Amino acid sequence: MSQLRKHDKNIRLSHELSEGEKKATGNRKVKVLKCLKHLGIACDENNVPNIAVLGSGGGLRAMIALLGTLVEMKNQGLLDAVMYLCGVSGSTWCMSLLYKDKDWTEKVQDLEEYLCNTLSTFSWSRQEAYSLVREAAEDELFSLTDVWASFFVYKMLQQYDETKLSKHEDTSTCGTNPYPIYAAVEENKLNKESENSPGTWFEFTPHESGFPGLGAFVCTKDLGSKFENGKLKNNSEEKNVCFLQALWGSALGSMDENRIFVAELIHNTFFGGLGGKQENAEHEAGQLPKVVMSVRGRSTDCTCAHCRGIILLLELQFQASEGKDSEGVFRELKEILKGEKSKKAYQKCCEMSETWGSKTWKERMADCAELDRIFETEHGGNIWSGHNFLWKIYNCVCHWKWGSINNFLYKYRDAHSTGLARDKVIHLIDAGLAINSAYPLVLRPERKVKLILSFDFSAGDPFETIKKTATYCEANQIPFPKIDKKKLKNPNNPSDCYIFKGKDVPTVMHFPLFNSMNCPGEIDNFRNKFPTFSMSYPDDDVKQLLKKAKMNVSNNKKMILEEIQQIVSSSTKEF
Repeated sequence: MSQLRKHDKNIRLSHELSEGEKKATGNRKVKVLKCLKHLGIACDENNVPNIAVLGSGGGLRAMIALLGTLVEMKNQGLLDAVMYLCGVSGSTWCMSLLYKDKDWTEKVQDLEEYLCNTLSTFSWSRQEAYSLVREAAEDELFSLTDVWASFFVYKMLQQYDETKLSKHEDTSTCGTNPYPIYAAVEENKLNKESENSPGTWFEFTPHESGFPGLGAFVCTKDLGSKFENGKLKNNSEEKNVCFLQALWGSALGSMDENRIFVAELIHNTFFGGLGGKQENAEHEAGQLPKVVMSVRGRSTDCTCAHCRGIILLLELQFQASEGKDSEGVFRELKEILKGEKSKKAYQKCCEMSETWGSKTWKERMADCAELDRIFETEHGGNIWSGHNFLWKIYNCVCHWKWGSINNFLYKYRDAHSTGLARDKVIHLIDAGLAINSAYPLVLRPERKVKLILSFDFSAGDPFETIKKTATYCEANQIPFPKIDKKKLKNPNNPSDCYIFKGKDVPTVMHFPLFNSMNCPGEIDNFRNKFPTFSMSYPDDDVKQLLKKAKMNVSNNKKMILEEIQQIVSSSTKEF
């Protein structure tokens, strides 16, 4: 792939940077040079170091902490020295909101107040969210990411961002702001090739999106359109930013870790708390169609066996994932499936009920998927549009469909070596399921990054991202500093800054969010106070989180400047 240099109107096979990124970084260099001189670091335009800021994943905690980090970098005069801003999961939520404003780095302090006020309001509408999902379900590539966008991201951020990433082009190219890179991974490649394969990583920029490890890109505005053999076959509307925020932050794409969480989310959201979790669902659901409220044991205007069958199949799926007894569901489902038209489905249902108790949850879900296929074969033609929505939701849960996007490399003769040309659809999910920080993207040699400021907002081990990156780089022969594991021996009481460097490798400065400097003796308390899957934090806690994140910058400004100076001095000698 390294030798490919094919380029047509829509698809580019090359490891070189896009023309848009080259222009953007060229413009940005002027700003960086001016900033360094203001900081007392003398260098000329030929040896301006490319500095990248990495924001890890971590849900709302990461979003708020990255905002505080960037605000304090501005306060300390450091932000304008940054060439790249790269995020995973929750950090991408912060980034995508900032890049709606062309001059965000000039007024990031004001945006901090605005975003905090937005998070403290309650503008989310269940009815609107439901309507958005119903509309999304009309697309043949409907997935749980569409549900996640409306019922998690929209609700958490209190805004449904309908803008398009390609429209951030001016904001990213003018030179005022660092160049943004958003990370995801391709689910099938991740499962087949592991987190250490560069081919699993997918990046989004306002200009191009694609697989940097494979050297395969498409114009961001065309991502999602149908391609065949490199030619645009059907131009689809570009996905909006809220969908992308859900895709970037879809940690629930990991079935093993989060199957119960997503089951409960859809359970309570769409079906009023099936299985006993009612939680005033009738009141919360408002004017949702009665077909959605058709659940076991409740009266409903809809008596259609197909609809009741779908609902019971969905409930069986939830109970399979939660490890619950399902005797009652099987009994009712058998009653519905009796008859010649459901002969095979009835037989499968009987087999499942007999072996249910002896099987693992994965085996149960596999049985549910098989029953799903049989039911659709026997009843698919009779599922009218109102019930089809329920059927799509069920299919997404049953087959765990996330981030479904038309594959721009489909049947592309020149891309057979990527291993993707046979797939009509790719599935993009949260990069936190590989490495919870996007080192593989900023370590692209073409980006020539000399200093990486890694702000780690992860839950658990604050060194996991850098240790995983070292393994990734070793496996792929990518220059990376040697990690002294002795420095990382105490993850429960980390310091606030770790520096790793060496010859002909980028320097890495790693900043754990909660540490012995900004919350001595209280690290566990702060970790517990800010869980990853929280939908909101109290206002006082948000302010406290911002303060802790800012301290990691202000307390280490001197060391950051020293590392920049060393890099510039070394570059000057080489030049």
